[in-house]
Amino acid sequence: MLTIPATYYNNNEDYITLTAIRSFMRNHPEGKFKVSLPREELLDSIIDFGNQNDSNSETVLNWIDAVLQEGIKDIYLQYAPISEEMQLLFTSKSGIENYLDAYRSKTLNHHVCMNTYGQQYTLVSALYIENSKRITFVYCRKLHVHDKKNRTTKEIDYPVIADYFLDSAWLLIRAKPRSNLYIFNPDGFDIEEAESTTTEKEIRLVSSLVGKIIQVQKEPKSFISAQLKNKIFNLLHAYSNTPTEIAKVMEEKKSEIQDIANNIQTLCAVPNYCNISQSMAKDIKEDISNIIEKYLSINWKDKNIFIKDRLAYPVKLSATDEEESKVEQSAALEEPLQTKALFFDNKKMLYKSKQCDGVVFQWKRKKPENFLRDSFAVRIFVNQKGHCVFKFSEYTAKEDIENVVFSIIND
Repeated sequence: MLTIPATYYNNNEDYITLTAIRSFMRNHPEGKFKVSLPREELLDSIIDFGNQNDSNSETVLNWIDAVLQEGIKDIYLQYAPISEEMQLLFTSKSGIENYLDAYRSKTLNHHVCMNTYGQQYTLVSALYIENSKRITFVYCRKLHVHDKKNRTTKEIDYPVIADYFLDSAWLLIRAKPRSNLYIFNPDGFDIEEAESTTTEKEIRLVSSLVGKIIQVQKEPKSFISAQLKNKIFNLLHAYSNTPTEIAKVMEEKKSEIQDIANNIQTLCAVPNYCNISQSMAKDIKEDISNIIEKYLSINWKDKNIFIKDRLAYPVKLSATDEEESKVEQSAALEEPLQTKALFFDNKKMLYKSKQCDGVVFQWKRKKPENFLRDSFAVRIFVNQKGHCVFKFSEYTAKEDIENVVFSIIND
């Protein structure tokens, strides 16, 4: 009989949300669902639908497995090359399946919500998806969540999902961010003895488990970190190009800009003491162009020109220059960073290094009709371990999550 564990059933856990429930009901009209009911009753009606027959049960369980990969998520992306021997083994579907069979459980149900878990991570499933050349590993274990204020403790299942992309050697691991997490103790919870943990620690643990299975080879952290920061810069560049309207004005003022640059070069020319080189003259012109674009952008009345026809736009960024000085910038929650003076004040530094520590984007949804807002916020940054971290702080569909992630992977 199909049941849904409290971790996923309870509304305050934010795993199976109303958005996901109503989407399932729209996609399965044969269930004749009443979508106006409260969340718990809607979920109960889906459970009843699943218990009608084996086919419906599999449909519901597959849906839950998919829903656990979306929503509010922390995602860590790391470069994970494997040995030539493993690459050769993974060139055929039969080779991959035979290898994974050695790690697959013969007794567990391959649906994450149909098993009972303990203190250690259990590999629930290892699925090779041929059309996207990825292996998806689903792990789960029990953790304690302790509310210090109310002095209450509960047990939760904590699923962590890893995708390994064979063609590009990237390992992607996702989990729901949680606070007040503690290692599960089957003998009961004691705050004085309990060992705390974090979402990042859980992700790193699963990364290690997957790494042992596919035999990941270590790469220099500094090289990978620089590569990822360059990818984030490229993303920033792609979504902060000068709008056509402003570019047109600057093209019309091109001769005036050149005149100003020439005047500055003349003003700085001091016989026997100072002479501006040709390379420096080019630098002066770029500085003047940046100033003109800056004041056009921050004073342009129609701010929509920085948003329209763009899949995403930056609202906040941080970058580190060659002298290790930090630059922190922020815009309003959905206000384009390009409308802020600080963006242009530090643009030259960013473009010189072609690296960016992190960016917060507003990203357009693929199916906005299912949501109250047509975009979502995502923070992308490189941590000290050389991993690219994606933080989705609001409910985000799986296809939108992967749209963001692949913008980095495929750069």
